[in-house]
Amino acid sequence: MRRSQLAVGSTMHALGDTVAAAELALERTDPRTVGEEQAITSSSALVAAERYEDLGLLGEGGMGRVTRVRDVDLMRELAVKRLRPELRGDRRLLRQFLWEARVTAYLDHPNIVPLHDLALTGDDELFFTMKFVDGIALDEAITQLKEEGAGRSAMARELTLPRRLRLFVQLCRAIEFAHARGVLHRDLKPANIMLGEHGELIVMDWGLACPLPGATGEALRHVMPKTDGAFGSLSGTPLYMSPEQAQGQELDARSDVYTLGVILYELVALTRPYSGATVSEVLLHVTQGERTPLAEAAPTASPSLVAVVERAMAREPGERYPSVRALREDLEIVLDGGTPDAEAASLVTRFGRFYGREHNPWLAALRLKDFEVLIFAAALLGAGIALVVVSVIQIGVILLIVASVMALMVKIPWFRRLRASGD
Repeated sequence: MRRSQLAVGSTMHALGDTVAAAELALERTDPRTVGEEQAITSSSALVAAERYEDLGLLGEGGMGRVTRVRDVDLMRELAVKRLRPELRGDRRLLRQFLWEARVTAYLDHPNIVPLHDLALTGDDELFFTMKFVDGIALDEAITQLKEEGAGRSAMARELTLPRRLRLFVQLCRAIEFAHARGVLHRDLKPANIMLGEHGELIVMDWGLACPLPGATGEALRHVMPKTDGAFGSLSGTPLYMSPEQAQGQELDARSDVYTLGVILYELVALTRPYSGATVSEVLLHVTQGERTPLAEAAPTASPSLVAVVERAMAREPGERYPSVRALREDLEIVLDGGTPDAEAASLVTRFGRFYGREHNPWLAALRLKDFEVLIFAAALLGAGIALVVVSVIQIGVILLIVASVMALMVKIPWFRRLRASGD
């Protein structure tokens, strides 16, 4: 633990030197000492232009742009994020950019993008380098899953529902770790989640992250500098905001739980729970909880999975999972074929799932109403056979036909659910 704290402290100290240099670069009209000039020169030497070979633009947002580069010295490809040129003189945006770099460096987890360096170029342009993830964004994968035939990439074709759910477990572990470190993401969405070509999931873009309230985020508030209220206003992506975030209220870990529920909904249904022609309309739907129920958007989804999503997306924070860990553990129960805490299942259903999970996984795809229909069909079958035996052939044959049709009514949807689940 002591070694870990020293490592974090060392990282923060190094970042602090670059922060000071960047803010000095904005004050060209102020007298500057030789030592200050040397600090900037020293930072610039670390990122000489000849070290990085530009390989093209990867993406661009409202505040920054990300390019792909090749580190000539270390023979690896990286992603470089810079402030947009026209925004470099804005002190508030500069501090928000520095905050993103610090938070990203503070979170060392296999499913969170690692930050390698933060420095200035020779012309005082601030940037940081991070891992280049060779793959596709989750929103692009979802879009491809909606397409048929050649429109899908090889990676998207492999994303069956069980595999998508296992990827979501990776996402939960990343956010669970961030919360344990006192960090609230606030802008989770498929566009900020990368899927690597080797099956890894990486959470990107921590620019809107903020400390969790209370003691959990105290260490982060102590280590990170104040941001002049940059996180006090309404920020985020409307389609993935929690109701309290859309209303500008104070947030805690349950806000990220809600957003994870929205992402899980989209992974299951391949469509978003909310729609609207304008941002105001979307925010109104979010705050009022007016969305398409998952059971309608994805009729083949199991009741257990629907129950997990509905609890995660509960309108009131007190009705949601209290933590990301609780959400993850309930989903893992579903993946194991059990009954999650979020589902109010009968004792018969729970027993059937347990038996199916432990002895015959195919039985787990049968629902309670399927058992009821099968029992009734069996009764009709027995009655039909009995009538045929006593020579009441016509009625007996009718009962046999009805019993067969009822059995088919169970078998066909059951087979479709097996196909949808990837079994």
